[in-house]
Order: sequence, then C-alpha cells, then structure tokens
Amino acid sequence: MFGNGMTEWLVVGVVALIVLGPERLPSLVRMAGRATGKVRGLWADVQRELDGSLPADEVRELAENVRELRAQTNVKQFVRRLAVDEERRQG
Repeated sequence: MFGNGMTEWLVVGVVALIVLGPERLPSLVRMAGRATGKVRGLWADVQRELDGSLPADEVRELAENVRELRAQTNVKQFVRRLAVDEERRQG
C-alpha cells in the first residue's frame, strides 16, 4: 500500500505510539479506518456514476478516434517543419 514496505509501516507505528501514546492510538486508528471506508465508498460511487454515464461502445469509439488522430498527427515532425520554414523565412 502506497509503495511502503513492512519496515516503513513499523517505523510509522512506533513513532505514532510514542507521539500519541497507547491511550489515544486505538481511537485514532479507528477514525482513520472509518475515513478510509468513507473515501472508498465515495470513490466507488463516482466510478459507478462514470461507468453509467458513458456506454462502453462510445468509449471504444472515442479511443479508436484518438488512436487514429495520433497516427495522423506527428507533432515532432510538424514542429520541425515550422522551424525549417521559419529559418528559411529569416535567412
């Protein structure tokens, strides 16, 4: 989770225990768990809403259009042409 290993989580736990003390740490962990659950629930709602708003076939069609446009448009080549044209105009 978050790219942290067991050692990092152990250090965080020990520091939290020292700073907060054994009395306050369990309630803080409980609150953090509840907050995490609420955020996950909200995120699931957002995902469901987005999934329901765009049909899969439209998403596939949009993705295909983007791929076609990328294949047709070579930005580096376009910028090089502009630079060459500008040099010719100035030179």
